[in-house]
Amino acid sequence: MDEIKDLIKIVTDHTRRNLPLLDLKNLHQNGNKEINLFLGIKNGEFNDDVEASSGIYGSEEVDFKFRMLKSRLSRKLLNHLFFMDFSSQRHSKAANLYQEALDYLHFSRMLLNIDETKLGTKLLYKTMDLAREGEFTVVSIDCLRELREVYAKTYRPKLFQNIKKQLEDTEALERLEEKAETIFQEYRLSINSTVNNRKKSFEPFKKAIAELKSLYEKTHSYNIFERYLKLEIWYLELTGEFDQVLSTISKVEQDFLNGKINQKRFDSLFVNFAKGNALIKLRKHEEGSEFLERMLNEVDSSSKSWYGFAEKFVILYIQNKQFEKASDIFFRVASNKTFGDLEEKDLLRWNIYRSYLYFLTNNKKIIKKFDYHQFVEKTPEFSKENAGYHVAILILQTMNKTSDELSKLYTKLNAIDDYVSKFLNNSYSKRTKTFCKLLHKIAIHNREYETIIQKSKYLQDKLMESEVAGESFIDFEVVPYEMLWENVLATVRNYKQSD
Repeated sequence: MDEIKDLIKIVTDHTRRNLPLLDLKNLHQNGNKEINLFLGIKNGEFNDDVEASSGIYGSEEVDFKFRMLKSRLSRKLLNHLFFMDFSSQRHSKAANLYQEALDYLHFSRMLLNIDETKLGTKLLYKTMDLAREGEFTVVSIDCLRELREVYAKTYRPKLFQNIKKQLEDTEALERLEEKAETIFQEYRLSINSTVNNRKKSFEPFKKAIAELKSLYEKTHSYNIFERYLKLEIWYLELTGEFDQVLSTISKVEQDFLNGKINQKRFDSLFVNFAKGNALIKLRKHEEGSEFLERMLNEVDSSSKSWYGFAEKFVILYIQNKQFEKASDIFFRVASNKTFGDLEEKDLLRWNIYRSYLYFLTNNKKIIKKFDYHQFVEKTPEFSKENAGYHVAILILQTMNKTSDELSKLYTKLNAIDDYVSKFLNNSYSKRTKTFCKLLHKIAIHNREYETIIQKSKYLQDKLMESEVAGESFIDFEVVPYEMLWENVLATVRNYKQSD
């Protein structure tokens, strides 16, 4: 009770009476201009400063008064970040534990700043316990430095020396973790590079993994283990060793069950994504279907992770030519109450899946409330981050013209050529290059089925022999190209038969 009494006095004496926050539970239009601006922006009534100024003050002039209102609202919204909720299923256990440690570190520092040394020190030790439990090395260092200052100021030499030794050991560990972090981030950068650049980096990749493994064996730090695990799995994915991905994950899962890996920090989502991906690449459809269904039931349906597993489920069924089942998964996604809240890039990706599924099934329910015609007619404008998506759209647009006037088919083929030569050069895989060349055969040979079969045999064999280029940055192979080529040939054959 004494501690609570102390906290009440501290809060009464040292915190603001009127908290600079928005009352998010009682939001309604009233005389409060900050609330009205918040609601106007949230509800889409105000799209720019002019509309907002007119709506709030009745004037289109964006003056000092309006800018100050915006500034106050911005600061209050930032204040709410102090109260972020990391306890839901949408966030990992590690994120929740880390935030709790940061909260207690902040509390202890605030108390020490007003010379509440006893309570501040007590909270520092609580923070230390949380930081050690989660292996948050930097937080531990911050705590130890604060304690070092406390024991120096209060002349506690034995405690000071003890903290000094702990700090030296923890800082030594942090230097090794930082070395591992630097290696990891450099190769993460390389993974997000072009296909060709990544293929050149395989040997250095192996050396980097070996170095991370050595650092982990020396320290047994979870922070290094996580970097080592991710880099190893990414390397195996890039080299197409998906059986080894499953073996690596199996060993890690067993180590976790045996308590050899930090129970609060282990990122099960990462390994589950890698596992789902490996099952797809290895054509293990039945096992993959069971696994992904379990993931959709276990993961919070409003999280990005849920949509990620749903996407893998769609890919699995497409790969197995189970287009109706793939469509059913898409319907589950589209009916998710948070679907409309996805980021623009995520919506674009799902609309590409939607369009390919409609192309394959002709099920009009898939394109309900979606302008499919515009999607397959309008040539996308280049943007680097969406380059792979745009190539997938251009390929779909070309296939939609297979039975159209030859001039329109040439127009789409030329659009792919222009897009690739201007923006992509050699940054996408041989599979995509090969498939685009196959599409050209349709127009070059005037949709003569037998001639196309004969003249495209070399390219078809080349496509069959090529491997999917790992987790490619540029390529977005929605449907396996071999499958799409079968579809195109069937369309060409039917086109000639109907003449």
